[in-house]
Amino acid sequence: MEEQKSSMLIFALSLALALFLYMYFGNRIEKRKTHVANATSVSKSEEEKKVAFAGRDVKVETTKYIAVINTQGGVLRSLRLKDYKDDGGRPMELVPEGGFFWNTLGEKVSLELNRALFDPEVRRTKDRVQVVLRAHLANATFEKTYTFYENEYRVGLSTSGGMGVYFGPKVAPSDRKARYSFVGPLVFDGKKVREVKLKKEPQRVFDSPVWVALQSLYFTVTLVPEVPVKAKVVKESKGNYYIYLYPKKGGVEAFWGIAGPKKYELLKSYGLHLEENIRFGIFGIFSKPMLYLMNWLYGIIPNYGVAIIILTVIIKIIFHPLTVRGYKSMNKMKELQPLIQQIREAYKDDPNKMNQEMMALYKKYKVNPFGGCLPLLLQIPVFFALYKLLMVSIELRHAPFILWITDLSAKDPYYVTPILMGLTMLIQQLLTPGQDMGQNKFMLLLPVVFTVIFLNFPSGLCLYFLVSNVLSIAEQLMIKYVYS
Repeated sequence: MEEQKSSMLIFALSLALALFLYMYFGNRIEKRKTHVANATSVSKSEEEKKVAFAGRDVKVETTKYIAVINTQGGVLRSLRLKDYKDDGGRPMELVPEGGFFWNTLGEKVSLELNRALFDPEVRRTKDRVQVVLRAHLANATFEKTYTFYENEYRVGLSTSGGMGVYFGPKVAPSDRKARYSFVGPLVFDGKKVREVKLKKEPQRVFDSPVWVALQSLYFTVTLVPEVPVKAKVVKESKGNYYIYLYPKKGGVEAFWGIAGPKKYELLKSYGLHLEENIRFGIFGIFSKPMLYLMNWLYGIIPNYGVAIIILTVIIKIIFHPLTVRGYKSMNKMKELQPLIQQIREAYKDDPNKMNQEMMALYKKYKVNPFGGCLPLLLQIPVFFALYKLLMVSIELRHAPFILWITDLSAKDPYYVTPILMGLTMLIQQLLTPGQDMGQNKFMLLLPVVFTVIFLNFPSGLCLYFLVSNVLSIAEQLMIKYVYS
């Protein structure tokens, strides 16, 4: 039985350690603040001019947005989403207090442009609203145009006169904190979507990126240049970044982009890998089809809690043959324990001979001593893929399940699901062949550890584990009384 106990202990330790490492190193929050003093980044004068808006507001409303542009600097002062609310029930605000898309054209000219009052002109057509802003400065005319599309989260932005723009330090500042998922600037260079963390340097420059984005846990502002630009990402402080976009050779800047929810199918529909705003992690190859399946199930039964339960059942069915094989291997090991003990007693003074005899015994009875754990280990990628899916999917945001669970993306307010998850995990271990809970105190402690870890996790994730544990208990009982 020692080998079997060791196998289960190794598996439990591996799972617990993998979970810890995945959460900690997958997106460790940079603790060292980086203060940027470079004149080309956010200078003190630029910070000071953002304190108050001296111009008048131009309000634009579409089916998706309520946008407010201030004539001072032609800055996007507010962009609220009609279909998404913050935790207080108000339309979700994507723009921080300081505004988005300030102008940059050398420090002195930038300051004048950002203080200047632009003349606005609103142009409306059937499918879009354009706000054209013009300012005359130093015998030159500068123009800035915003385009808002009806029935879309698509936006447009263009500038003239060699004027660039920058925005930051956050998107949707009232969005929930992303403890275990990357948020901040992303840059797609045509080959790879890069998470720009700036751990060792205060800024980084990208030449002709395909797109740039600043994103929170559930929302993004992504810009796709229509003409080549240079992009510079600057870290102001922990969690605060600015993205600067400069036209090449002093020409025109023109962008189209998405300002809205990080919804996979929506972003994917625009091409250019915009769906990579959703950071599924290294097991995204599994997360994406599970997301499709979950949304398909929701289309049939409009309750994401029920969709999670059905998805869990489907995953259990897929892995059922592996589970049966694993438990059969455990039972075979249990039957061989008397012979294993005899070998240990006979060759206790000759470890090499003991190992040879053990291997011969396993070969004779066609038993793999780790056969009980290998099928479980093969399921770990799916476990992490589903874990990540349930952590970052906007579909679960404010999605109710039953009774007290009114938001599957938030923790269970009464901790019912994580506690039940821990209890079912304990029952599952007690039913596992070869487990002596009295001798193996670690296995007794493990459900407590997992319960504490999951207390503040999304209730949707706890629901998955609870249902998975209940199904595992049913599987163990079925294997014991049906397959044996």
